[in-house]
Amino acid sequence: MRIAIILNGISKKKQFFLTKVYPALQREFNVTLFETLYTSHAIQLAKQVTDELFDLVIAAGGDGTLNQVLNGILHSENISRPMLGLFPLGSANDFARTINASSSVDRLIQSTKELSFQAIDVGQVNCIGKNGNPIAHFFINACSLGMGPLVVERLERNRKSLGASLSYLLSILVTFLTHKPQYVICTADEWQWKGKARVAAFANGTSFGNGIYIAPDAVIADGLLNSFIAEDVALPRFLVYLQSIKAKKKIVNKKILYKTTARVELTSVEICALEAEGEIIGYLPATIVIKNQLIRFLKHK
Repeated sequence: MRIAIILNGISKKKQFFLTKVYPALQREFNVTLFETLYTSHAIQLAKQVTDELFDLVIAAGGDGTLNQVLNGILHSENISRPMLGLFPLGSANDFARTINASSSVDRLIQSTKELSFQAIDVGQVNCIGKNGNPIAHFFINACSLGMGPLVVERLERNRKSLGASLSYLLSILVTFLTHKPQYVICTADEWQWKGKARVAAFANGTSFGNGIYIAPDAVIADGLLNSFIAEDVALPRFLVYLQSIKAKKKIVNKKILYKTTARVELTSVEICALEAEGEIIGYLPATIVIKNQLIRFLKHK
């Protein structure tokens, strides 16, 4: 069995991986390490290892690295796709929470030896790029519009000097105070919503934004997107709701909508950006669909 590891080259935990994790894997398996050198390099590397018929690709990084590896695999012309695995090294690791993946070397070795997998869903976004060209982008955890893309932009500026939790909280609060809710129309087969959205998120996993559980009931292999749409609320109530959501509680309020669907269309007269797994991917109009059990994912013990 040939295993490729795609390591986030700018991860603060890179040395831990190189000195503790990688040597342990080398002793047990036939592994080849690829390290990212620039933004989006993981996409290119994942395409390469898919074309070269590796059996298992392990994303060593956070949600962004996992997203890029996923897109590289699925955008490869080789239909014989490798199994996908994850060793969490990011600041948020939201999808790792969903699948119970840990940064334990022993657990990764055990999971890789057993090589059992689960077929899980993948979201696909068809939207518009900055230049107006159509974009097809995959996500494994969640994508969002509204505050989400702005939080991503601010997070990149704050993350270098602050820890993960404080960086996320500060970025969310500053964005809340400066963001103007945007008018969006969401049309699914089963329901429709239109109004000014503070956040509109569509999830396969249970949380995003460092443990914000927008979809605590999500199942990663049920063929459904879990939608979370929030209108504007006052800051004090927002802070209360934020703590409840972090505690995996659903909010009961007419301004907050929880729905499921397999497909949703998003339109707006305003310029609305979309992010997925912490990266800006494009702009509305967009269609988001769930691809049922599209990828084989290494089960984590």
